[in-house]
Amino acid sequence: MRSAAVAVLVSLLSCSALASAQDDDGGLAPSLPPLEEEEPTPDLEELLGRIEDLEDRLDAPDPATYAIRSIEVDLSGYVDFGFFAPFGNGGVGWVQDFGNVAFPEYAGQYGWVFLGDILATAVNSRGEAADLGDAPGVDRFDSIDSRGAPGFAVNEFNLRADVDLGDSVVLRTSVNFVPRTGSEFSLGDFVDMDIAEMEWILTDDGGTSIFVGKSLPTFGIEYKVRKSDQRAGITPSLVARYTSGSQLGLKIRSKLFDDWVILAASVTNNSPTTEQFHFYDEIDSNIGKTLNGRAALNVPVGRIFSFAEGHTLEVGVSGTYGPQDRALDNDGIMSFIGVDLEYRTTTFALRGQWIRGSAPGNAEDGVWMLDLNDSGYVELDWLVLPYLGVLVRGGLRDAFVALGTERAYLTKNYRITGGLRVVFNPQITLKAEYLHNGEYGGIASFTDDVFTSSLVLKF
Repeated sequence: MRSAAVAVLVSLLSCSALASAQDDDGGLAPSLPPLEEEEPTPDLEELLGRIEDLEDRLDAPDPATYAIRSIEVDLSGYVDFGFFAPFGNGGVGWVQDFGNVAFPEYAGQYGWVFLGDILATAVNSRGEAADLGDAPGVDRFDSIDSRGAPGFAVNEFNLRADVDLGDSVVLRTSVNFVPRTGSEFSLGDFVDMDIAEMEWILTDDGGTSIFVGKSLPTFGIEYKVRKSDQRAGITPSLVARYTSGSQLGLKIRSKLFDDWVILAASVTNNSPTTEQFHFYDEIDSNIGKTLNGRAALNVPVGRIFSFAEGHTLEVGVSGTYGPQDRALDNDGIMSFIGVDLEYRTTTFALRGQWIRGSAPGNAEDGVWMLDLNDSGYVELDWLVLPYLGVLVRGGLRDAFVALGTERAYLTKNYRITGGLRVVFNPQITLKAEYLHNGEYGGIASFTDDVFTSSLVLKF
């Protein structure tokens, strides 16, 4: 196209010059009308200059089309199919202390006292319980609501989009489509957007970024593997409900000294609790904001010891401090503190986390109080063969949660989880887990174990 345009221009200029010359030589072209006065015919150097200018214009892209062509969109995600079977207590993770027989010290303080863990019977990576039970005085959305029966489930369909908005700006989204059973002529299906953020990369090495929007939390390490296609197993730990929820606000993260030091801090509406738990509040109800931070030492063990090539040790400390989620004022403070450790190699990962926290609650605003004592987990993921992995995790949760004088949940729960995964290829993984739940600290044990499985198809 460009060569043809240049050729046409040269031909037109040449014909113009020839016609002018013939007319001057005695009317060799008598049919042509007299030419009006024009600029002198350009010489060869000027003609070449015009051709070069035309080539430059043809090479220059249109600004509108250039902006469209520069945007790159990377789509990915997965579908998570599951089958689960609860054992005992109808798939419910709690029992009621009728007459305050187990804990008479709470008699007269609360209308209802429950023992156990409402989310103990998790069946998928979302942490949904097999059944929430029929607790008196509440009307909860029970998303699984198995009533103790085994069954299949489409745990979720996740769709992610990473959009390149320039050399240093990325738009990142993650949406979960969750099919569930409705009731009373209403659909139970729901859509959950867990990530909607802009990342602005500040440094050339990519070590420092600012995030704006709904982002991954700034607490601990379990959020890194909170999705089905990232987690070696299926279910989250007993303390993931305090550390794995997305946070809405402003975050900065930096990796320093050749990635040996990792620092992250954020100012957000909400704490890092998960949305299905009592405390989550994405859109703030008070003017105060939550401060979050984590500092970690990331040691590349393989650089220090040649026999440990590919080994990495990360040790971190995290904290959260701010007004209680769902409170209408800033009087009550919710806070968490935690320590985490992760040792990774090419075939296994050993990770663990300890956490404590508190919130005074406010019954008038419907805000639950929390007294989270020493709680945490230790987990080992081992890829025995390239296609076969095993998981072992042990965890504790020691918590007292109450809403005014209406109701209280006393939890001293332990869980032992064993799992297998078969990797057919990078896109297809089949996983299975057995969760054994038990009580300690004076709470009589009851059976609320769960078997669950998950077929994850990535794209």
